[in-house]
Amino acid sequence: MAGAAAASSAACSSPAPNPTTRYPVRRRVPRPPLVAASRHCTASPFPTTISISSSGLGQARPRDPFLNPRLRFAAAAAAAEGEGEMAAEASAAAAEGAQAKPFSVLFVCLGNICRSPAAEAVFRNLVSKRGLESKFLIDSAGTIGYHEGNKADSRMRSASKKRGIEVTSISRPVKPSDFRDFDLILAMDRQNYEDLLSSFERWRHREPLPDSGPKKVKLMCSYCKRHTESEVPDPYYGGPQGFEKVLDLLEDACESLLDSIVAENASVSA
Repeated sequence: MAGAAAASSAACSSPAPNPTTRYPVRRRVPRPPLVAASRHCTASPFPTTISISSSGLGQARPRDPFLNPRLRFAAAAAAAEGEGEMAAEASAAAAEGAQAKPFSVLFVCLGNICRSPAAEAVFRNLVSKRGLESKFLIDSAGTIGYHEGNKADSRMRSASKKRGIEVTSISRPVKPSDFRDFDLILAMDRQNYEDLLSSFERWRHREPLPDSGPKKVKLMCSYCKRHTESEVPDPYYGGPQGFEKVLDLLEDACESLLDSIVAENASVSA
C-alpha cells in the first residue's frame, strides 16, 4: 500500500504532455534590432508579433496602418478632400435653392376685401396663363384688421367672375414679417402707401426688419400703361361701375407689373 501511494504521488508530480491538446503553444520571437531612422521615415516602435502554432507555421499580425506617418497623412488628406467635396456640393445646392426662390408680391389696400384681393386674383390669373405659378408667391393684406377672416366683398367677387377671374383670398392685416418675406409690396392708393411706411418705422424698433423695407413699397397705378390714374379708387361705397373701374385699372397695372418682374429677374424668366 505504501509503495502504491508513492508511485501515485510520483505520477502526479510529473505529468506527461498531452498529445491531443487543441491549443497552440505561443512564444514570443526575440525582438529584432531597431533599424536606424533615415530623414525620410521613422521606424515603428511596435514590432510585428508572430504566433507559432503547434504545426510550426508562423502567422504575422498586420501592423496598424495608421502607425505609419505617411499612411496617416494620406488618410487625413483623403478625408479632407471628401469634406471639401461635400462642402462644395452643399454650397451648390444652397445656391440653386436661392435661385429657385419664388418672387413674392403682396397687394395692399385698406380692409383687404375689395381692391387688394382683386389685384391678387388678377395677377395670379395672368401668372397662371403664362405658366409661371412656381415662380411666384402672391398674397394680399390690409392696413387695418377690421375685416380679418372675411371673404372678399361679394360685389367684387361677382364682377371678377364675369371676367373669368376667381377671387378666393381671405382678409388679413399687414404684419411686420411681410417686409421680410415679400420682394414687392403694392399699395392701392397714397394713403395705403403712407400707412405702410409708418407701420414699418414703428415695427422696426420692435424687431429686426430689412433696411430695404420701404423701397419694396410701390403704388399700384405706377405700373399702368393705358390709364392715367395715380390711385386705385375704393369702390366700397359706390355702385357696380366702381368695381368695374377697379378691375380695368388692375388688369392694366398687373400686366405691366408681370412684364417688369420677368424682365428684371432672370430666375423668373428662366
